[in-house]
Amino acid sequence: MLACVRAGREVRAPDGHTAQRSVQHSAQRARSSQRNFDWWIVLFFVLLCVRSSRSGVSLGAHLVCARVAGLTDKQRNMCRATPAAIAAVGDGLRMAYAECRQQLSGHRWNCSGVGDGNDFGHVMPLATKEAAFTYAITSAGVTHALSAACARGDLPACGCAANSRRRPSTEQFQWGGCGEAAYGARFARRFLDARELDADARGRMNLHNNRVGRKVSEMVKDLVRRECKCHGVSGSCAMRTCWRALPQYKAVATALREKYRKAKLVAPQPPQSHLVIRRSKQTMAVGRQPRKSELVYLEPSPSYCEPDAVSGSLGTHGRVCNRTSRGEDGCETLCCGRGYNTVRAVKATQCRCRFHWCCRVSCETCVVRTETHVCK
Repeated sequence: MLACVRAGREVRAPDGHTAQRSVQHSAQRARSSQRNFDWWIVLFFVLLCVRSSRSGVSLGAHLVCARVAGLTDKQRNMCRATPAAIAAVGDGLRMAYAECRQQLSGHRWNCSGVGDGNDFGHVMPLATKEAAFTYAITSAGVTHALSAACARGDLPACGCAANSRRRPSTEQFQWGGCGEAAYGARFARRFLDARELDADARGRMNLHNNRVGRKVSEMVKDLVRRECKCHGVSGSCAMRTCWRALPQYKAVATALREKYRKAKLVAPQPPQSHLVIRRSKQTMAVGRQPRKSELVYLEPSPSYCEPDAVSGSLGTHGRVCNRTSRGEDGCETLCCGRGYNTVRAVKATQCRCRFHWCCRVSCETCVVRTETHVCK
């Protein structure tokens, strides 16, 4: 299996003392890296390998799914039954975590620590709007990755729907690929919602935000573009094969960032314990239920200025800020009023290089001065 993970190359150690030193060195490196393993990445690569061998899928999926931390019993059963889909889930989580950091890179809370643990998925300790955004962007990433894997034909359980083929037209092209995007949303709902074992307010909040992420990922189907490949003599394009390509995941994440900015503070409403938008204390009227397109949260966010393990905050000490910005990335906001230090650097680089015949290159030396502002 390791040979499969290492791109199919099998490493054989020579005999004698060289083999002993090689084994000891490999063992030492394995022990040092074991502490930092992220198990969903291991799951993704191993299942990607075992799914290529029909005889190894059952055993490989059983062993790997049993080792991954943070899965519920239902999720483990799905992991063993559909290893190819779970590999796409791991890809979606990786994509979601990276895009989360990119979308909120200039905020006090910038998704630091999200996805860094050994558990499959990420559980935010507080029911804040940041937790709402994390659950939504994770759900959207998994949905998007599953839909893309289905379109590529990587998922045996995902087939093209009967109406996925367009009707014939006067244009000379034929449809290829599969546009079955609903499979991704269905599997993402079954897998991610299986984590919510408690029917309390926090569980309802997480399920609601998971659904928002799936719906946003499905709504970008309006941005699906048609891509074609020409066939014919000398590029004459006598026949074209066309398919519907999913938009970039960044479009989904950008839409969710806007919903994060407009997220609604809610509270459980007895006796049914439905979530309703919390009104001010002066208003006695009962708030409306949140829309299915709105992110919701149960408690206000902390300042995230100082490190706090309870809230999952790493603080903003040492963060790079923008001195001229008045937004979230500005030094006044990002540094929480503590001020900032300016680090000046001078770097000499080669520039305006010229080629002289024959054969010499001469360059001038350019001095670049930079200023970096770092929160105290």
